[in-house]
Amino acid sequence: MNYSSEQSLVKKLQTISNALAELQQDVAMQQSTDTAISFQPIDDLPALGQRLNARRKALGLDLDTLELQTGVSASTLKRLFKDPEGVKFGTVFLIARTLGVKLCADA
Repeated sequence: MNYSSEQSLVKKLQTISNALAELQQDVAMQQSTDTAISFQPIDDLPALGQRLNARRKALGLDLDTLELQTGVSASTLKRLFKDPEGVKFGTVFLIARTLGVKLCADA
């Protein structure tokens, strides 16, 4: 292996290392955001809808993609994110599970 090919490999490894470090930072920031969101109590139904919508946006999902993943229409998703009171609980549960949001009750 000649000197220029060694330099090329070193540059490629540095690029990969930099990309990995950036990805690690992104994951750490996402985890801290998820943790901060997940431990805030929800006091009313609109807050639940807002929390689910914030999670959707944090995951980078648009309404059409979420609709394809769940079979729930975009219009129902919009209603759920605004105020889930008029949406069936099964639908709310499906969307929460799809977005990785756990619904639990305090004992």
